[in-house]
Amino acid sequence: MSSGLKIIVQLIGFALPWRLRRPLLAKALGYTIDPTARIGFSILLADHAEIGARASIGHLNYIGVLDRLVLGEEAQIGRYNWIAGLSRRLNSPFFKSKSSRRSDLVLGRGSNIANWHLIDCTDAVEFGEFSGLAGSRSQIVTHGVDIIRMKQTCAPVVIGSNSMLATGVIVMKGVTITSCCIVGAGSVVTKSIREPHTMFAGNPAEFVRKLPENAMYFSRTESVIY
Repeated sequence: MSSGLKIIVQLIGFALPWRLRRPLLAKALGYTIDPTARIGFSILLADHAEIGARASIGHLNYIGVLDRLVLGEEAQIGRYNWIAGLSRRLNSPFFKSKSSRRSDLVLGRGSNIANWHLIDCTDAVEFGEFSGLAGSRSQIVTHGVDIIRMKQTCAPVVIGSNSMLATGVIVMKGVTITSCCIVGAGSVVTKSIREPHTMFAGNPAEFVRKLPENAMYFSRTESVIY
């Protein structure tokens, strides 16, 4: 189904209660949506989507033409997020040499994307269990231009389990942030962070201090923090 038809189906569905809209999305778009999951008034254009038990997507999100959208159990996407993809189905001429590229957004169990964030899923973006993109105005970028070779390039971004990115963070392509790591507000992460139980901050982000391994955030088992 074309993106235009997917948008029309979803706009029609907005007039229906969720108990009727969920089977419409599942049947018309081929999405797998757990009966306990919930999707607000948002546009989803993924080729494939798997929304797990008690997972949720809030209102007024745009989730563009991804290969795959996966929300694990109790994973959450808040409101007003712009998540743009480039499905391999579109046969884009820009990344034909990157056969491993996948335009995926994967949120592990209990992970969270808050509100007003920009996420580029030209290549895959993956959040581990109970990780979070907190606050607002953060950006995750998976593609750019190699000015030496004059080519478009892309690389996935991975956020480890029980890690948190604070408000206004920018994460560049190819970065892996290990599990149990905190990135301070306004930081620009240009290189992978490999050491757990640490805090990084600044532009570019640098090591700030070690964090206690028994910090409750690093062992949490609930998606919502009260």
